[in-house]
Amino acid sequence: MRETSPPAAPRRRVEVVDYLRFVAALSVVAFHYLYNGIKNGKVQGITHEPVIALAQYGYLGVNLFFMISGFVITQSVRGKTARQFAVGRALRLYPAFWIAVLITSGFALVLGGERMGVDPYQVLVNLTMIPTLLGQPFVDGVYWTLLYELSFYAAVFLLVLLRQNDRVAALMPGWAIVMGVVSQLDPHLAANTPFLGGYFGYFAAGAVIAAIADSGWSLYRAAGLVAAYVTVLPYHDPVLSALTTVLFAVMLVTLVPAVRGWRLPGSATAGALTYPLYLVHAHIGYMLLTRFATEENKWIVYPVTVAFVLSLAYLLHVTVEKNPRTRRFWKRLLDGTVGALTGLVQSAIDLVLSRIPGGRVDDSRPADGATVTR
Repeated sequence: MRETSPPAAPRRRVEVVDYLRFVAALSVVAFHYLYNGIKNGKVQGITHEPVIALAQYGYLGVNLFFMISGFVITQSVRGKTARQFAVGRALRLYPAFWIAVLITSGFALVLGGERMGVDPYQVLVNLTMIPTLLGQPFVDGVYWTLLYELSFYAAVFLLVLLRQNDRVAALMPGWAIVMGVVSQLDPHLAANTPFLGGYFGYFAAGAVIAAIADSGWSLYRAAGLVAAYVTVLPYHDPVLSALTTVLFAVMLVTLVPAVRGWRLPGSATAGALTYPLYLVHAHIGYMLLTRFATEENKWIVYPVTVAFVLSLAYLLHVTVEKNPRTRRFWKRLLDGTVGALTGLVQSAIDLVLSRIPGGRVDDSRPADGATVTR
């Protein structure tokens, strides 16, 4: 029997956030091509220009990515079973990632040399998205951020397994407050313990801003936002402190009703290209710049390289992420693996919850082992 779950009331998409995603991606591209790649020796044959005064801060686009991930998470869990959430997140992250790893590895085999060369075992382990936990380096250094995304999703996934979807938004300010307190009392502990500080403060900040957008301001949510800000604020560097404040201000602007109502041309495409662009730009760009750029022609090679990786990202999006047939294939594959495993885990957890005094399982939602239509 096919069961249905009631559709969640959707939050209207905030199109300016898609623009922010794309701007964040371009800032990371600028950081890698104009500053970091040259500094770490992965881009050879060209030198820095005065533009690095701005480009060296482009990595803050990653922090903005993390805030946006937190911002959208409550919508991602709303009305979802654990199976739906797990399959949805896996579908969002893995297919494009797998193809990007293979594409980047192909370039590395031809152009990587000793600095960015790869071997088959390294590529295979990279497909897990957690290669460093398995003793292998990343095929592309930028993939380190995906570990944070996976960690954040795993924590939210645990709440969904415990049937706490409706409490995710309410818990986020509390999480931020804990991080804020720990970061002030023991900065070393906060910086080196998962979920107690560091980049997780950005996820919490975005989630708190989303909670304010949905439910309005309250003392609790305001305290959570301040705590998240305190957690990530780099007090030692006035410039970074100012730029971090700008990130928070930019995200807070999305609370303005007029801004939330903006209809912006190409916003859906800009938002959709962000992830594949992030996946393919770094090492492929480094290799192309090293191969083709010189001091004399670099301002021609730079835009050509950016255009190439943007085209590659678009191709990855339309063939892997957007194509209906491809998407159905990946969805069936992930539902039969990740989804089936999640269904088993959910059944076991529900059994335990039903036997705990005062424990409660929401029977209005379909069992995760069931086929669900949306």
